[in-house]
Amino acid sequence: MEAYKLKEVQDYIKQVISLNFEDSIWIDAEISQVKEVRGQVYLEFIEKNENSLQITAKAQGVIWYKSQLFISKKLGELYDSILQDGRQIRFKAKIEFHEVYGLKLNILDIEPSFTLGMVEINRQKTIAKLKKEGLLYKNKETLLPIVIKNIAVISSAKAAGLQDFYEHLNNNAYGYKFRTKLFDSSMQGSNVERDITKNLNIIKEDIDNFDCVVIIRGGGSKMDLSYFDNYNICATVAKFPIPILTGIGHDIDQNVIEMVAHSPLKTPTAVADFLVENNLDFEMRLNQIYQNIYEKSSLSIIKQKNAIDSISNYISSKSILLLTESNNMLNNKFNEIKNKISMIFTKEYTKINEFESIVSYSDPKRILSKGYSVTTLNGKILKSIKDVSIDANIKTTLEDGAFYSTVKEIK
Repeated sequence: MEAYKLKEVQDYIKQVISLNFEDSIWIDAEISQVKEVRGQVYLEFIEKNENSLQITAKAQGVIWYKSQLFISKKLGELYDSILQDGRQIRFKAKIEFHEVYGLKLNILDIEPSFTLGMVEINRQKTIAKLKKEGLLYKNKETLLPIVIKNIAVISSAKAAGLQDFYEHLNNNAYGYKFRTKLFDSSMQGSNVERDITKNLNIIKEDIDNFDCVVIIRGGGSKMDLSYFDNYNICATVAKFPIPILTGIGHDIDQNVIEMVAHSPLKTPTAVADFLVENNLDFEMRLNQIYQNIYEKSSLSIIKQKNAIDSISNYISSKSILLLTESNNMLNNKFNEIKNKISMIFTKEYTKINEFESIVSYSDPKRILSKGYSVTTLNGKILKSIKDVSIDANIKTTLEDGAFYSTVKEIK
């Protein structure tokens, strides 16, 4: 059995590659790992099956120092954004094979337009899929509380935008108090999808303790923010049961996460201002309601007071009228009674005078003055002979005196 030494095999592979890949070639691949060491950049490339997302190919690559200077100058501000985990790039490489270190892609150039194009393609795919599933406006249908108190914050703990958010939120001019809880997350790179979806699921388990979620980053290039076009992140945001607010950048173009969020704001400070203004709007509406109640109450009180005054005046005038009428009636009655009593007294006085005349005519003294006398027996006037007996002592009274007699004979 014939066998080859390893060195022979490696030399053969090196020769085959050298003969077939004399010139550099352009390659499309996804970066799965980036590491910079003393000016050299070491990368790992992968390719995934479009349907299953299983890795179908993997290779190592390196950007040597001189090439790194050229590429960084060419890409400018895009350099850091393109050389990120998960980024699709098109690069020019010389395929090299070393007997000890194996196959290596020596990267000489990078075409930025390809990466930008792939970012936009992925963005459009995400939008189309969300639209097909009816998710684009689903989170917008959730109701933002009229007063926001408890806020879940998804951001990087080291993000400068996070501190701006806290500053504007907690030191607002109206003295509103908010309770925030930070869920630390990567805001750039291949871990963005994992961290944001994980934190949203954690918040969902404690959903009753939060009024809304804010996702804030604080600026960046279009490439930096392209991680927020990820379908899994956007679908999770769209399906979330409470409102999600975003403040992730300054770019004119919307990221897909901003399209599906309840309230997309441009910056973290804009998110803070939005939350404060939401509560201010409630307070202003309360003040307006109070003012309306006060004005209507005041008007009603004035109307009721006027009505009471009118009734009081009516009762007063009516009472005076009734009192006057009653007084007149009483005076009339009094005069009527007085007249009747006067008439009665006059009539009775006339009767008395008549009686007095009768009595005067009947006065014994007057009768005696006419020559009459009064005979009494034992103090009683004698009216009949039958009342007198023999030897009775009787008294005879005349006008000017009296005398006593003894009865001797009765006829």
